[in-house]
Amino acid sequence: MKNILIIALLVMLSSCKKEVTVITETTLVAKDLTKITKEDISKINYIEYGIDSKAKITLDSWQAYNTISSAIDKIKQADFTFFKTDDAIFNTTLTDIETTTPEAIDSEPIKARILILRTKLLKLRESINLNTASKSEKLIAIRELFQSFSYVTLQINKKFEKEAQNIIKLDSL
Repeated sequence: MKNILIIALLVMLSSCKKEVTVITETTLVAKDLTKITKEDISKINYIEYGIDSKAKITLDSWQAYNTISSAIDKIKQADFTFFKTDDAIFNTTLTDIETTTPEAIDSEPIKARILILRTKLLKLRESINLNTASKSEKLIAIRELFQSFSYVTLQINKKFEKEAQNIIKLDSL
């Protein structure tokens, strides 16, 4: 009787070890499914606006805009280091994008677009650093960031275009 109990105990202990191994392998496979690749990012559809030549001089001197532009270019290569950096660096960039807007483009529509951009940067950072975020959630956050940055650029281009127009208003008779 003792031998049967000892054998049964050994069988139960050996089967428990196999279950732990199966759970670990399943977890590793699940982590690989959330990894975002360059191919995944290249499939994202959005309208991208380039910088107008009139706005280029102003934007070249705006460090916060250039930092975010560089981070977005790296995202397109599936490099998320900007979003995994120290909180102080990330938060300083967010503060700078709002507070160091050049006078030539400092207007309410541009401030509104910058606020949206800031929100999307925070959302993507949370999504990238959150282990429970799915791949689709991360890709949606990336698409929203791309769109919001593109809309900031569009709004800046519109400002320079509108200022370049010479509209003559006729006085009423």
